[in-house]
Amino acid sequence: AIAVHLRAEDSLRYSADPKIAAALQQVSAEHVRANIEKLVSFGTRLTLSAQDPASVASSRGIGAAREWIRSEFERYSKECGGCLEVNTDAFTEGKADRIPQATLITNVYAVLKGTDPEGSKRIVLVTGHYDSRNSDTFDAQGDAPGANDDASGTAVSLECARVLSKLKFPATIIFLTVAGEEQGLNGSAHFAKMAKEQGWQLEAVLNNDIVG
Repeated sequence: AIAVHLRAEDSLRYSADPKIAAALQQVSAEHVRANIEKLVSFGTRLTLSAQDPASVASSRGIGAAREWIRSEFERYSKECGGCLEVNTDAFTEGKADRIPQATLITNVYAVLKGTDPEGSKRIVLVTGHYDSRNSDTFDAQGDAPGANDDASGTAVSLECARVLSKLKFPATIIFLTVAGEEQGLNGSAHFAKMAKEQGWQLEAVLNNDIVG
């Protein structure tokens, strides 16, 4: 009887915010699937794969995937009247165990600024990595569809941005997609360093890697 009473009390204390409950109803399995299939369509998203303009134009390689992700964030921002600040965090990673030569790595992210002047300093980060690999870490030409690892997590960041950008929150939410994960967590490490240097007040990091 005590246990039942405690559960009922907790239920009252932590009842779902109706706005969040409504937002959950807007999450589309079809939209998530379409985003995953789009990411797969780039053939490979290996961090070492092509990023030149011709490859981007032909929709092959990580450069093409990067530009598509950015365009999706920008489209969501346009739909909410410019509520998202779309940014890239680009840097050159030097030669390392899984990086045979200096390579440009680009994180793409969208910021939904909090509405409260003080509360907006609090940041919740939703992240997934958009790079992929096949069994050969250095195979920049072969297909590496990566539907599960980690187009699925990238799709979470994208769908959260699409749905939550229609709402207002006191705190700030950042929807992030990183590259260089399969080469050694390079994108995430660089982003974390940037956040620390800029003194971000990160309250939570929700890292989605291979989700269903």
